[in-house]
Amino acid sequence: MRVAAIVGAGIGLLGLLFGCGAGVGIGAAGDPSPTVTVRETVTAKGKAKVRVGPTVTVRVTKTVKAKRRPAPPVAAPQPRTDPHFGTCGEANDAGYGPYRQGVDPEYDWYTDRDHDGVVCER
Repeated sequence: MRVAAIVGAGIGLLGLLFGCGAGVGIGAAGDPSPTVTVRETVTAKGKAKVRVGPTVTVRVTKTVKAKRRPAPPVAAPQPRTDPHFGTCGEANDAGYGPYRQGVDPEYDWYTDRDHDGVVCER
């Protein structure tokens, strides 16, 4: 009987301290109100120990993962070539050439008459 009176008084006092008795929450509507947990333990000698303490309840409503944006497509770098001329003479007059086979893409634009792997040589 005595333990029940102590527990009841403890709950009433904590309810007033934390606002639970009046139904008042912590903050704005929807915030969780604190709850009071009372634990009673009986020792080997028959004495009851009462522990009273506040408990906070946390609710996880939704977990959101950040969305990754896809990387923009990267265009392959275009090789820089000299302007295309009708003949090697025009290319040389404009200051371009010589072009080597397997090195310069411009080599394929002109005819290698002496088959030495170089076109538009001066």
